[in-house]
Amino acid sequence: MKPSHDDNNLEEDIKENALSHLLVENDTISAASTLATGVFYAAMFYFNRQFLDNLILMGNNSMTNKSQGVYSSNKHSTTSPYNIIQSISKNYIIIGCISLFLYWVAWTSWMVAAERQIRRIRYKLFRNILCQEIGWFDIHSIGELNNRLNDDLDKVKNGINEKVPDFVQLVSRAICVLIYALIIGWKLSLVFLSVSPLMILMYKITIVIIVKYSVKEIEAYNLASSIAEEALGNIRTVTSFHGQQKEEERYSQSLFSAKKVGIRKSLCMGISQGLGQLIGVSAVTLTFWYGFKLARTESQHYTPGALFMVLNACLNATIFATQFIPCFHTFAEASASGSIVFDMIERKSKINVSDDEGKKLETIQGNIEFKDVTFSYPTRQGSYILQNFSMKIPSGKTIALVGASGCGKSTIVQLIQRFYDPDNGQILIDGHDIKTLNVTWLRSHIGIVSQEPILFDGSIE
Repeated sequence: MKPSHDDNNLEEDIKENALSHLLVENDTISAASTLATGVFYAAMFYFNRQFLDNLILMGNNSMTNKSQGVYSSNKHSTTSPYNIIQSISKNYIIIGCISLFLYWVAWTSWMVAAERQIRRIRYKLFRNILCQEIGWFDIHSIGELNNRLNDDLDKVKNGINEKVPDFVQLVSRAICVLIYALIIGWKLSLVFLSVSPLMILMYKITIVIIVKYSVKEIEAYNLASSIAEEALGNIRTVTSFHGQQKEEERYSQSLFSAKKVGIRKSLCMGISQGLGQLIGVSAVTLTFWYGFKLARTESQHYTPGALFMVLNACLNATIFATQFIPCFHTFAEASASGSIVFDMIERKSKINVSDDEGKKLETIQGNIEFKDVTFSYPTRQGSYILQNFSMKIPSGKTIALVGASGCGKSTIVQLIQRFYDPDNGQILIDGHDIKTLNVTWLRSHIGIVSQEPILFDGSIE
């Protein structure tokens, strides 16, 4: 499929703004900014430890030297706890300003990229839907296609917008604070890390289950949408036969199936969230217990500040790990919807009007011949509308196809338009099989007035 004028417009639109183009196209800047937010968050723990140790030292000096006035005389010394705390406070301000800039770069780049990616995907999906053969639309209802263009793409969008930097930031923070904890107290940190494999295994199982149920839920709601679209699109017929109750029961049954799948998925999400909290709190409890043992036996290394920061880092890592789960749920749903959407985008139409392949005859007389044509609609395979059908229509002749409803009159016209290809046999125009002719060229030489014409909003006023 060749790029259209709209494709070029999309590419030009991305280059409108130099700054946003730099942020979106340079994945290194986006990823590095998001990861750096976690690094600077971990830097806060380093200063927190210094702040806590010096605060305790300042309190001890105040109590032991109050009568001698030693502390007040050393207040302006560069090594005094008071000045060290002031220096730490300035570092907090610097880290805050840098983090503000990094957050802006990371979230802006991800959000702008997500909006543009979804625009591209939505456009390509719609374009590929328009290029599919008519038989494909017999299988896929309008309600289902609307769900693909709206609901499924919304889920994909949720999986690639702010959830991505949120997730990367949480991972970066968890890893950085754990590295810091290992540096200042590896024994205590390893106790916490011993529980991590169990948490990772639980997350892996959760993702697999949620993807499975998400696909089933999408299929169930697509069926419900198809039933609603069918009933509402033929509301006159439904009303004429007093079929409201029957259609209501059909729709209710399809919603009940979706409800069952949704309940199972929600139950899985709730259990995984609870297990994540349980494992995390258990790890912190074990770390607290072992930490106080180390504080008694290795008091020189495990100072109050070091002990508190290791425990705090492990606790923060646990909190970040439990916050992964909602992101996993969103990514799982986006993955399930995305696989369906991209399968539809990548599908090659059996009769593609956008292809340049096929012959374009210099002149056309209009002799039409059906040779042993057998045909059944894709939704009713084996129920043949035409079977070993042969007919010749000379050029310039006016003919009328007469027969009972469903005998194949409209089908013959649709086969000439090449809406469908016959199961067997050939359809010839001036001796050329229409399968060998260019589809766009063929249809441009056919004029037709339908029984129920449809007027598009265009030049008619």
